[in-house]
Amino acid sequence: MSLDPSSSALHLNLPPSSSSQARPPTLIVVHPSVIASILIHHQRRPATSTVQRVIGTLLGIRNETGLEVEVRSSFAVPHSEGEEAVTIDMPFQQSMAGLISRAGPKEVIVGWYATDAVINANSALMQAYFTAQSSPYAAIHLTVDMNLTPEGNGLGVRGWFAQQIGDKSENCVFMPVPVQVKQGEAERAALNLLSSPNPQPSLPPLPALSSSLSELSNLIDACLTYVQSVIKGDVVADPEVGRYLLEGVGRWSNASEEEGVKKGLQDTLTVEYVANLVRSQMELSARLALLPQA
Repeated sequence: MSLDPSSSALHLNLPPSSSSQARPPTLIVVHPSVIASILIHHQRRPATSTVQRVIGTLLGIRNETGLEVEVRSSFAVPHSEGEEAVTIDMPFQQSMAGLISRAGPKEVIVGWYATDAVINANSALMQAYFTAQSSPYAAIHLTVDMNLTPEGNGLGVRGWFAQQIGDKSENCVFMPVPVQVKQGEAERAALNLLSSPNPQPSLPPLPALSSSLSELSNLIDACLTYVQSVIKGDVVADPEVGRYLLEGVGRWSNASEEEGVKKGLQDTLTVEYVANLVRSQMELSARLALLPQA
């Protein structure tokens, strides 16, 4: 899914000022958790703050050519800015970057974000700082438009790359880069739950397991109905569906997986039993505490 709306920005194919200047990326891939983190950062900014936007560091990985950037996480960076100056809490930013690099050494600084669709002179100064942090690659920049309208406009996520002009890093032109959202299985399930019009509270372990097994049984019945219809000639066979069915059936190889399912069910029952036992003991202790002491 692309979050890069039609832009009126000017595309310039400028020659590099030096042979060592980095090539612009061709694609920026963003995880939904990163966008959610940016929204939370903007929502929780101090009420007394006079800064119109918040900024933060983007962490992720690059492909072998360095032309595709995958943004996996982010963190907020305190800053202040005016018409003629901008201040970034560099010690905080560097400490957080070092801490995260020790926790996930594969992720490196790839750029920065701002919750404002407007790019100004201060953006060039911050771009120069984050480019130094992401060396030898140039930093990417994400802008998130927070001006939502009743018609649903706004919240546009755009990617940018700064092409340096001349010798000074502050002199640059921001060129748009396509942005796509990459959803993992866990993130897709969470997004479906968040976008549900009637969200329901999470079920206890046993009812949740029963609901999952019931849904799985319905899916298996649908597959059997499709296969039988193809065999009878009522439905034209789809090679892609057949390939998926073959892969799914091939994963269920032997009886050891059935034993794993049984053990998992036994563990769930044990956890449910222990939880009920602890709950009963807590209720009994609370009632005994209310009895008058002899």
